[in-house]
Amino acid sequence: MGYYELAREAREAAARAEGADERRVWRARLRECGVRVANVLVEMGELEGAGRHLGTLASVEERMSNEDGAREVLVMEALVWLRVGDVRAARRCVAALSAGSEDARSEGEGEGEGEGEGKGNDKAEATLNALLKIAEGDYHAAVQAWTELHFEYRDDAMIAQNLAVCLLYTGKISEARKLLTDLTAVSPPFHALTFNLCTLYELCTEKSRDRKMALAERIAAKEPSEVGWEMAAIDFKL
Repeated sequence: MGYYELAREAREAAARAEGADERRVWRARLRECGVRVANVLVEMGELEGAGRHLGTLASVEERMSNEDGAREVLVMEALVWLRVGDVRAARRCVAALSAGSEDARSEGEGEGEGEGEGKGNDKAEATLNALLKIAEGDYHAAVQAWTELHFEYRDDAMIAQNLAVCLLYTGKISEARKLLTDLTAVSPPFHALTFNLCTLYELCTEKSRDRKMALAERIAAKEPSEVGWEMAAIDFKL
């Protein structure tokens, strides 16, 4: 309901806007609220409702313009479509992102676009393409995609974790376990990391409970960091 209220305010502000630039800003904010509503519906388990809601938004072609935040909202929408299970719609968003990147690079050659921004855009697109391969069940191609990303972004825990999952689905259990074990030593713990590693313990040994308890003790002994955590027994499948 909070997002609906924000959307109402954004719609009113867009109607009162005096210039085209200001109107574009509020329209972009309104679209972002719409995507966030769909994400909340997914969290509630209302996948069908989330898909119908996303379908009421403007077309991808209309949204993919040079408006502020258009790329970020498209990334968010692609992720929601993937969670809903509509791979075709997610692919349309990724295609629009790629087309936008080509246009931005063409303009950047003449205007001197910043290198960091372009790299961030490439990372988002490559990540979405790798997720699409998982959604399509092409795990061998997904392993290759995540491996390339992992080679370039060594410190990204999300990339390493997804690579490990794909390695598991391609039968490379030892490699997946080593990757996740190394990740627990360098990254703040999170549910997917510990849950997946404990699943690998169950697949690899009959003494999985001992491994899980040892993992919990290692994580509990980690030095405090700026990222706080609170983990329950279910995070370790205990």
